[in-house]
Amino acid sequence: MSTGSPRAALSALLLLLLLPACRSWSETLFLQKPDPMMCITDTDAVFRVDDGALRPEKGVFSLYPPGEAPLEPRFTVPETAQPGDLVRLYVSSDQPLDSVAVEVSGPDSRALSRGAGFRFASDGGRETWAVFLGIPAAAAARGYSLSLRVAAGPRTCLLLRSFILKEKAFISERIVLSGVLTELMTAPDLRKTAEYRELLRILTRPHSDAIFETGAFSVPLPGARRTAGYGDRRQYVFADATSDLSIHQGVDSAAPVGTPVAACGRGRVVFAGARILTGNTIVIEHLPGLFSLYYHLSALLVESGALIENGQRIGEVGMTGLATGPHLHWEVEALGIAVDPDALLLGPLLDKRLDF
Repeated sequence: MSTGSPRAALSALLLLLLLPACRSWSETLFLQKPDPMMCITDTDAVFRVDDGALRPEKGVFSLYPPGEAPLEPRFTVPETAQPGDLVRLYVSSDQPLDSVAVEVSGPDSRALSRGAGFRFASDGGRETWAVFLGIPAAAAARGYSLSLRVAAGPRTCLLLRSFILKEKAFISERIVLSGVLTELMTAPDLRKTAEYRELLRILTRPHSDAIFETGAFSVPLPGARRTAGYGDRRQYVFADATSDLSIHQGVDSAAPVGTPVAACGRGRVVFAGARILTGNTIVIEHLPGLFSLYYHLSALLVESGALIENGQRIGEVGMTGLATGPHLHWEVEALGIAVDPDALLLGPLLDKRLDF
């Protein structure tokens, strides 16, 4: 353990041996700022104490007012991921929690991704929370820092650790747009801006009661021909021969206009309507902060607020909005970050047989 300065200089820090029953912890600190608090650290904790204030750097830190019991949650936290992954973190606690939050940030302290937890199970007084963390397709392979914070009133427990993002290869494609589609994509439009902001608002405001689908997703357009994949690097060539680069955020499947489109999982419709770029659009929330999106539909068969079953027909394939042919664009977002939909077909969204 490192405290960043000689022990004799830490007049605001009292180090105490814990009882043998608390073998997962190493030391107890008494801190004076911002308010008098106790803090239990684990054996690998690295921290500084500046004028009585704790500066955690690595490890587990459980802070609580003197006279109260500390939070002692258990964690299941992956140490690596790839761009496009939906990272799932779990917290188990024998005391009721108010919130669980996660952030992954780079060396510059800029956040790469954030996640908000939700309670999804309770057994014999112990509750389990899950956090979904979307990793952007454009994220660079490198080392990051992960911060997981659990709170219950004035008590908090903080986990700080390294998080490694590994390389992942994506394909590239070149798409030539007609004059009409060039105008649709590039012309300034206040309505497009408003639609973008409204969709972002929907995707970043989870509903804590939206616990509908815990199993695997299903394909919304079975048997269709795949025309584009998640994370594809795209070069759009405009009618005036200029170009622009973008990253495809979902999966495209071609099918005739009118082909039925099914919901990939049970959920609640949070948007159903027409948008300029994505055409007739449906958005479904399956778990708090986890949404599926369906673009370019020719018909909308559900309305906002409707509860939908896995595999239920919700619309029909079309080519509304910015589309070069009839197809379905299927996308999955975790708190506003698009993740690879194909990976969510392989197993349950939530692991109910956790080993902490």
